[in-house]
Amino acid sequence: MKMRNMLVALTVLATVASPALAHPQHDEMPQRAERKPMAETAKDAVIRLVTQAKLPSSWSKAKAIQTEARMIGGTQRWVVTFDNPAIKSASKRKLYVVLTRSGDFVSAVQTAPK
Repeated sequence: MKMRNMLVALTVLATVASPALAHPQHDEMPQRAERKPMAETAKDAVIRLVTQAKLPSSWSKAKAIQTEARMIGGTQRWVVTFDNPAIKSASKRKLYVVLTRSGDFVSAVQTAPK
């Protein structure tokens, strides 16, 4: 009789616990976060450089005029070009912000990266 009660108890326990051990539904799995556009990510980097006093404050109002993928040093990078009409010297009006494919900041230069 004791053995039978133990088997019944184990069966009930296994039946109750099985939904908790089941594989979660696909729609319950976490979704990937949407990535910001590269121009917006580059703008954040420009503003960070302005706050660090590495660029003049007028760059915080500059507009991104072009975003393109380029091969730089054998690696694919995103290059976002900004134009700042507040800069008097024509050769320094453009800023090229280089980002990795995933959007991490690499550099910001005023000559087109090769």
